Amino acid sequence: MGDFDLEAAVRLYGQRLFRYVYTLLCDWHEAEDVTQDVFVAACRAQGRFDGANLSAWLYRIAYNKSMDHLRRRKVVSFQELREDTPAAERDFDAGYSPNVIRALTRLTDRERAVLLGRITEELSYAELAKRCKLSEPALRKRYERAKKKLAEFLRETESEVL
Repeated sequence: MGDFDLEAAVRLYGQRLFRYVYTLLCDWHEAEDVTQDVFVAACRAQGRFDGANLSAWLYRIAYNKSMDHLRRRKVVSFQELREDTPAAERDFDAGYSPNVIRALTRLTDRERAVLLGRITEELSYAELAKRCKLSEPALRKRYERAKKKLAEFLRETESEVL
């Protein structure tokens, strides 16, 4: 069993986990709650942490907590950046263009999770397949389909702007 230091984990991974969860849930307040739940769950499960890869362990918990949260929602609705979006949220999304955010919100939760895992977290197919509880070939196929859909959505958004 590995050592789990909550304070260090929050300092090292808090912002990145929040960004990941926020991108999955598309709701600032829900992402705050779920991110906090991730660290609570990690504390409770620290006896099962093997000490090998803290980042992978925390992201796995974040993925599971996010998917659980989405399953509990009656209706999934995604927020797009609007003029009335709080400044903190606009600032948080500064790394993404509004077109990319709009396109990401049109993907399913699982498609978005696969894309973000590969692109922003740079997980291998094997790591991501384990997190998503899929076989590696199924994960690869899901990733390719999600990439195609995202590209289509981005082309549509681009043509709307022109």
